[in-house]
Amino acid sequence: MGSKWRIEFEARLPGNPKRDTWTVGIAPALLDTLRINSHTVKQMRIMLVEGVLNAPIAIFEGWSRPDMDDCFVYAGRPIQDYRGRGIETPPPPGMMFLVFVLSDGTIDDWNWRNVGEDDQDLPDGMNGRQLWPLT
Repeated sequence: MGSKWRIEFEARLPGNPKRDTWTVGIAPALLDTLRINSHTVKQMRIMLVEGVLNAPIAIFEGWSRPDMDDCFVYAGRPIQDYRGRGIETPPPPGMMFLVFVLSDGTIDDWNWRNVGEDDQDLPDGMNGRQLWPLT
């Protein structure tokens, strides 16, 4: 039996990010939707996902959305952004890159988000429980 994901990544395990990893991935249906709808920027930003999952600056549990309390958000600061094929730019100022992972390991979304006004090391509007680093 094959994987349920077309693209897989090793990510820091939310419960023990210093020592353990788990396999997460992007479902074929989501990739097909991005391709069919010509979401080139979103497709190119998949190249940022692996770095954030491997070396997050923070991991949160809960998405601040209904029925997403057991899901995870990985936050990172990639040193570049990808705007299209062959178009690499610096990261957007004042933003962090977030990867949203369902409890079964399926990556649901990834995108840049503004940093918080009060804390530049936290994404704006992130109300989930911070799992790592412990504060």
